[in-house]
Amino acid sequence: MSKISSITRKFFSLVINNKSFVVIFIIIISIFLIRIDSIYTVDQLNLHYKYKNSDNSVAPLNQQSISTTNTLATISIDYNNILRTLSPLAIGGVDESGYGTPNVLVNDSIQQQKLKQLGIPYMRMSLKYTLSGDPSSRIVCGGEGCDTRWSGDQWINSIKNLNAIPVVNDPVNPSDLPALVKHFNKDTNNHITRWLSSSNEPDLSGIDATTYSNNFNQLYDAMKAIDPTIKIGGPTVAWYDAAFLQIFLNISGTRVDFIDFHAYPQGLTIQPYDELFLQAAKYESNILDLFQRIKITIPMRANQIEIQVGEWDLNYVGHLSEYTPFNIAWGASTLGHIINAGGIGLLYADKGNLLFMNGNEIPGAKIDDTTPMYHALGMFTGEGIFPKFGSRLVLSTTSLTNIEVYASDSPKNIVIINKDSHLSQKATIFLNTISSGTVQSWRNDPTSLLIGGPSNNATLLINQGFFTVDLPALSVTTLVITPYISTPNPLQPSNLVTS
Repeated sequence: MSKISSITRKFFSLVINNKSFVVIFIIIISIFLIRIDSIYTVDQLNLHYKYKNSDNSVAPLNQQSISTTNTLATISIDYNNILRTLSPLAIGGVDESGYGTPNVLVNDSIQQQKLKQLGIPYMRMSLKYTLSGDPSSRIVCGGEGCDTRWSGDQWINSIKNLNAIPVVNDPVNPSDLPALVKHFNKDTNNHITRWLSSSNEPDLSGIDATTYSNNFNQLYDAMKAIDPTIKIGGPTVAWYDAAFLQIFLNISGTRVDFIDFHAYPQGLTIQPYDELFLQAAKYESNILDLFQRIKITIPMRANQIEIQVGEWDLNYVGHLSEYTPFNIAWGASTLGHIINAGGIGLLYADKGNLLFMNGNEIPGAKIDDTTPMYHALGMFTGEGIFPKFGSRLVLSTTSLTNIEVYASDSPKNIVIINKDSHLSQKATIFLNTISSGTVQSWRNDPTSLLIGGPSNNATLLINQGFFTVDLPALSVTTLVITPYISTPNPLQPSNLVTS
């Protein structure tokens, strides 16, 4: 102890008697204090201990990344990473059932108003001649049990009045399709740009892929001879039948303008929620698989051929699971997966699915009340009360379990789905390129009225690119971003997984 005290006395004696040493000592102390100040300036932003290299050293600001144990940002949106431009038809498409007599799309003003408010861009309509093979006979709806009081032109005009683009098929006698093209596109100038050729769901009718494809080619050529500007799709298989689709691509790939398949994950047997969410994800993997098949089979046309899920829904037979809060989360998840893969979705169908057809499906409902699936689509379309999901899909990542995230630019919307039926979560969201602004939060969760629609539950502030939002169990949240300043933010998380 005496030796240390002696050294200390000599040190301070040297400091006091040597002016040069005093100057050097002061400079060293000043540099040290400046360094401490700079560190704690960063710490005030909650970043000092959040951003470290693997060797525990603080990284430069332009190189910092979040460690795997950091919870500062659990969702990240990268507006610099545009994944794809979405088709104008991608979000909110629906099949017109023709059901609900005496109140159907043609004459039901409430149905018209609610579908228009939803923002449907694309609608399939089945039409046929009253007498198959006789183009002089009256054109009516073609679905079994549909309301045949109205003409084909009235149905098409009703769809167009919704600001939707019709796509037409003839499920009864496909050989009449060239005559239907002539009627609408030449004789009446009530132009229809998209058509489905040959039989609907041929695999359920025992038509093999080779026969279907050859029939498709003949009808395609006949329809294009009347109007070469139209787009024609097929094969409208009842499920993702990869073998059938591959044969169709081999035989008809040089002609077809868009591929159409149908998919329903559930029938009479009710599946567990986890299994149904896995089935929702299969829409995405199947579309991606089909795009890859197109690329391999007909590479010269790969960028020209679209993919649409021409019929999708939770069930191919209706039951009460359609009218539960789960269906809002499942429907939003399915639509998210379809657009994430670059596909176009057509929900089956309007009356009886988006809107109650009888009003006795659940207690307290009435005809044309909105259903959970209506609001599932509405979390993307905006339902006329907030902006629609944007035209460009951007990269979204999350480290949260049972959470799906879909984000857009132009405008900047984020749709977040909590698939967990019990666990609520809190997310801290990072927006690359957006330093400040406001966030309008719209939510559907099990406490929402089934026929009520999303509620504007919060207005949030973006601070240094971050904000926090609650995600209740089995909820869908749409966040509408309004930036104050859009500048590159270097503090970009790098440990997150793509949703």
